[in-house]
Amino acid sequence: MKGLQKKTFSIALAAAMAAGALVGCGDDTAQPATTGDNTQAEAPAAETPAAETPAAETPAAEAEAVPGIDGWTPFENEVTLRVAVYDRGDNGNGCSDVENNYWTNWVQENFGNKYNVKVEYVGITRSDVMTDYAMLASTNTLPTLCMEYDYDKLATWAADGYLQPIDLEQFKTVAPTYWKNMEDNGLTGYTKLGDEDYMVLGKRPYGNTNYTFVTWYRKDWLKEAGLPETYPASSTELLEAYAKFVENGHTYPLSGSKVAGAGADQNYGFRDYPQDETTWATTGDYQIPALSTEAQKRLLKWNNELFNKGYINPEYYLRSSEDVNADFINGKAFTWSGYVSSTMDVLNSFYENNPDAELGVVVCDGTFSQDPTWGSSNAFRPNNIFGAMVAFANNATPDEVKAGEMYLEWMAQDENLFTMTWGLEGVNFNYDENGNPVAVGDQAGLPEQQGHNNNVDYWMVVTASKSFGDIEKDIAAINPQGLPQDFYDDLLANYKGQLALYESGYANVDCLFGGALESVTEYGTALKEEIYPEYRDQLVMCKPEEFDALYEELSQKYLDAGYQEVIDERAQMLNDGKTTRLQ
Repeated sequence: MKGLQKKTFSIALAAAMAAGALVGCGDDTAQPATTGDNTQAEAPAAETPAAETPAAETPAAEAEAVPGIDGWTPFENEVTLRVAVYDRGDNGNGCSDVENNYWTNWVQENFGNKYNVKVEYVGITRSDVMTDYAMLASTNTLPTLCMEYDYDKLATWAADGYLQPIDLEQFKTVAPTYWKNMEDNGLTGYTKLGDEDYMVLGKRPYGNTNYTFVTWYRKDWLKEAGLPETYPASSTELLEAYAKFVENGHTYPLSGSKVAGAGADQNYGFRDYPQDETTWATTGDYQIPALSTEAQKRLLKWNNELFNKGYINPEYYLRSSEDVNADFINGKAFTWSGYVSSTMDVLNSFYENNPDAELGVVVCDGTFSQDPTWGSSNAFRPNNIFGAMVAFANNATPDEVKAGEMYLEWMAQDENLFTMTWGLEGVNFNYDENGNPVAVGDQAGLPEQQGHNNNVDYWMVVTASKSFGDIEKDIAAINPQGLPQDFYDDLLANYKGQLALYESGYANVDCLFGGALESVTEYGTALKEEIYPEYRDQLVMCKPEEFDALYEELSQKYLDAGYQEVIDERAQMLNDGKTTRLQ
């Protein structure tokens, strides 16, 4: 970018430090972004309303005169609004074309057409977010609304000039409902990067847990092996179960796929608790795998054991997540993990192929336990109070910014959010005897089929999960429907167990840094996308007796390749008081 100077941003973290460390969530990839045009749009000039425009309907560019939707009328000239949406590549769990489907057309018909806005959705590869944004920035085609779950990505985008500051006073007038939601959920203190406001935020219900990500397991396999039907409580017990499964003819019971990108090999369950604050801050995030740490050594030694015992497909490094899904659907895998939703095509297909199978949910019982042999535990990574963070592209015009603010406000209206999350009555959901919506379990093949997790990638700008404000109702709402088994009780028990662990101090959110980390920008992509996968495969596939020496050798190479600089810069920010603290 011409004339762009890299900026180190500070953030007002007082609220975050008081509440505890906050961090984004997800399994996406954080790669260093290339630079692009950092031209910022000027404040919109007022337009003169047409003579026939009623006083209550000022033009869209004058929406500040009357707060909210009551102050909107169509733009005089059509405005193109480009909205980022995740492309997860999971055609088996929702509509395959995230940019053009029934629901994108529904938004156009009910929002875009009314206000002379052409809504275009821009698919962003979920596993390669930063690369996609870098490519869009290089061609000056960033979506008007840039969004992510991870704070460090927004800080990097702002440092690289992708974003423009937000006029919050204008935003409050155009989108008062959205802003009120932020106020009600304690999110208004997180809009700034440096001294300027860059983002608005959706909420995340029950952010001190990760209850919507669930692992299912084959109860019937455990019974067949003569073992208790509850999920094994330790790694040692798991090894005993895997051995029995292989004896019973279940080859490669753990399936297996290549590991790469942010979120790969999270080591939260292999750490020492209570955590050391410096270790937590410098190597404890999930973005860059923490090769060289004791926790990562334990995790990889565990995987080395599984590989050498023959429990993982020996060609896992050539396989994708779709292969893992297929293994589970075809009855070849002991477990499968995914975000729970009222409509889950993987589970639908599983029961179609395995009608006599019995599944269970891995439930956190709320009591911390650690395997003395393998160092593994049931500690986990919780979420946070905010969901998607939304910012405006550097090249968005004043009208495009206004259209984006209108879109956020429109999506935050109860009736619109309800339709986007639940769909159409009699098609995507029905009401029960108590008047509560219940999703249709199998929507495959319907023109109105919802996307991933009931369209979450469209309404994530408002909330990370649909919520009635009551955990029992909320779990009932996402409980998979139309299956031979009901998982409500296990899902609720898992939530309660995770909450108990969190309150006991065995679930700490990652450290939040008050600015872009230059070392992460410089080395992050190579470390997690190139170097770590190569070193990881060597460590997983080596002979057990060679593991310790190889781990030491490759850890030093990893540090020399840039990870030491990442550690040092994070440590400096911690020492300078520019991070959240371990609670």
